[in-house]
Amino acid sequence: MSDAPLYPVEDGPGAGAIVEITVRVMVGPERSTVVVRRGRASALVHEVREHGRETEGLGAAVEAAVLAGLR
Repeated sequence: MSDAPLYPVEDGPGAGAIVEITVRVMVGPERSTVVVRRGRASALVHEVREHGRETEGLGAAVEAAVLAGLR
């Protein structure tokens, strides 16, 4: 478990942790930039993508970020 502070949840006081995930999609006139970041860590995803392909693979990136944040 990380050194992150614990927060009250249904499992009892102090049992839960917060994992902050930021997903940013900056849509440009010709393509988009996609950034996925956990807290202040380096970006897990930072890619330029064609319009219509912005969401590809984001689920896996967010899942990996949450799992890393719970360790």
